[in-house]
Amino acid sequence: MIGLGDIEAFFALKDRFKKWHRPEPLVTNTAQRFIHLFEAHGVARAQIPRFFGHNLTIYQVEHESELLKVLNAGLLDAAATLFSVRVEWLEGATEEIYQLNHFYQQPYMFGTWLDSLLETAGEHNINGWLLTTQFKTEEYDALILMREKVGELAGESVYRYHFCEQWIFSYWKCRADIAACVAQAWKRNSYVSGKRVTTDLFSRLLTLKLIPDSERDNTRIRGQSFHAEDLTIHPDFYTQGLAEGQFGKDCALGRWLEHYERGLMGSGFGDYSSFFKHTLKN
Repeated sequence: MIGLGDIEAFFALKDRFKKWHRPEPLVTNTAQRFIHLFEAHGVARAQIPRFFGHNLTIYQVEHESELLKVLNAGLLDAAATLFSVRVEWLEGATEEIYQLNHFYQQPYMFGTWLDSLLETAGEHNINGWLLTTQFKTEEYDALILMREKVGELAGESVYRYHFCEQWIFSYWKCRADIAACVAQAWKRNSYVSGKRVTTDLFSRLLTLKLIPDSERDNTRIRGQSFHAEDLTIHPDFYTQGLAEGQFGKDCALGRWLEHYERGLMGSGFGDYSSFFKHTLKN
């Protein structure tokens, strides 16, 4: 007969296995957070002086005590700006690395925001993913994650990341606003691809406490791919899986057409408004 002690021992062993199988990064002081920031973005410790500059030496980055002597507000601000993270995280004042950009019910702001990035990044240096997962309840299950190239090392691109809203993919208002964001990105040649990821990975990303697509943080973006741009051109795909039955579909189609009239649905694949109008009438 299995007793309560056996059950507790089982779950304790399970938790230990999870921690061993997917260890969380250990960062306890400013120097460690600084080093972790670069390593999680694919910049090795000894590469930091060459990539980042600011008169840092290999000796300093290899020895935390020496690095702590030179880290000041200016260096922390520069590192935070380089990777678009919160300087408060580097300072140990918060566990959240990223700020969330909000575009729900104002998707036109996504285009304005993206234009501001493209002014300095240049064409083809910004792309991203529409990440979705599967929850059984009405929880956030979609995220637009953009990445911006900030440099190269040994022929490999180094990116910074931008979290663009948390969405409920099955809710018709969210579905329309997501489509408008995707369309505006494609129109600017900042291609957003779809990726269905595990609930575990999605939940971890939503904490804003980990670097995305990082081997160091166990957040590689892997999963089943889909064409996010189909939300802008195929009514059947656009309305697939929406909640609230026909009401949800009709509202989603109506909102798509409203965004179209405001010039937000031109993804560069032609004018598909007639397909959406036809689907709404039928």
